[in-house]
Amino acid sequence: MTVKTQNYLLLLFLITSVLSLKAQDKSDIGLNYSSNFTFRTLKTHDTDFQWLIDTRNEYEQAKFGFNVGGTYTYQFDKGLTIFTGIQYTRFGNRRSNILFQGPEIDGIGSFQNSYGYIGVPLTMGYTYDFKDKWELTAAVGAILSVLLDDRGSYIIQWSDGTVMSDTAVNFDNPHDFYRFHPLFKLSIGIQYKLRDAFYMKFEPSFQYSLMPIKDAPVHERLYSIGLNTGVHYILRSSKK
Repeated sequence: MTVKTQNYLLLLFLITSVLSLKAQDKSDIGLNYSSNFTFRTLKTHDTDFQWLIDTRNEYEQAKFGFNVGGTYTYQFDKGLTIFTGIQYTRFGNRRSNILFQGPEIDGIGSFQNSYGYIGVPLTMGYTYDFKDKWELTAAVGAILSVLLDDRGSYIIQWSDGTVMSDTAVNFDNPHDFYRFHPLFKLSIGIQYKLRDAFYMKFEPSFQYSLMPIKDAPVHERLYSIGLNTGVHYILRSSKK
């Protein structure tokens, strides 16, 4: 079974699950932001490229990224909950303390790569009322994302005091990344009702690429770990 077929089956499962549920109990909308620790995994089936993985793992480091977006939540009978919406995500990695030796001057530099995606999360989980205004929530599913841009930047400080820097933002995908990029998502969090129909949500989450970012001998998959914080407004509730 190909990766593309697996993605289509996952999407079909999520849509079918949503349509099969009835008797909506509660719905809400919200705004969310998450500051994330982002990095990547590297694998290859060709031993001739293992040196490249070893080199990148030695020099590349994690980079902070983020998610921001809006959510739409449906909570059904007995706590079963569907989460969807739209979100913008940035992943990335960096290299620092790279030494340059020139004929007359030396320098030290750093490089950063980042990727911007717009996506629709489709996750299913459970919400549990455990104390007065407090609720526990957990969810698992996928984010159906599309690549918007990739960015590369560098800064080099030369020994004579001069600084060289530049940033390139690519919207036309010159590096042949896959445009469609599904992600696995797992989250567990806590909700606190503020007043009237508003509540706050604090939710650690994990995201991981379900496919490599491009067709290459070294398979690079992105991941992030972050703390999502959101403010939500209850549109409808049939709870007593």
